[in-house]
Amino acid sequence: MGLHILYDVLAKLFFFLQLALFIQCVFVASAAGMLASPLMRTVRRTPATNWAGAVAMRVLAEHILGITVEVIGAENLVHARNRPCIIVANHQNLLDTVWLSWVFPRRAVIVANMFISRIPVLGWFMRLGGNLFVKQGDNQSVRALFEDSLHYLEKERTSIVMFPEGKRNPSESGTLLEFKKGAFYLAYCTRAPIIPIAVQCTHPLYSWDSYRFRRNCIIRIRVLAPISTQCLAEEDIPALVSNTRNEIQKACISLTSIASHTDIAA
Repeated sequence: MGLHILYDVLAKLFFFLQLALFIQCVFVASAAGMLASPLMRTVRRTPATNWAGAVAMRVLAEHILGITVEVIGAENLVHARNRPCIIVANHQNLLDTVWLSWVFPRRAVIVANMFISRIPVLGWFMRLGGNLFVKQGDNQSVRALFEDSLHYLEKERTSIVMFPEGKRNPSESGTLLEFKKGAFYLAYCTRAPIIPIAVQCTHPLYSWDSYRFRRNCIIRIRVLAPISTQCLAEEDIPALVSNTRNEIQKACISLTSIASHTDIAA
């Protein structure tokens, strides 16, 4: 009984230590992005501030947190270099910050919940990077987001990263929430290609309820083939939403299975 209690105490201590390191990494990466911001603005590349912060986060995650990311299908991201794209991915937990740093385009912004803009340092960095914020359930905020997104895609030639589930998905099995159609309607309006990204279920790597935050682990993601919207009709949007969700879901299941078998072998 005594050893069991000691184990639980040590496990919680390790969890909070790793969580504290993660928060420090986020703040340091944000500060690095802010320091790079003046230089980026002189060459009129405000969104590149986000890329600078992502590069810093990638280095910190790998060397401080002990987390690496295996990217399958990275060649599909080349499309985001040549023209603005809409990148859609499943949304889980704070580890999204880590894997995003491996694939974040040089010229892109992300759509985030409004409360993030109020977090010291991180919120300042994201505002400097020109990222977009939305208040859930606020129609005026949603309309403003749509207009700003149109501006980025059509005028600034900047890609947008969106999470069509609309919120973090707490599923322990990796089952996706239903996708909202906003990103897909935006693609229809701008004819921007959609790049789907599937991320393995990261619940075994991080769980607040279970006091779990693993080190020396790999997050596996798959960048799926870009989806052209050049000939997309408005009535085709529901089918596009459903098909994209299904493809991401299948890839998530496959990645999670690979991760599970790898852990067992280890």
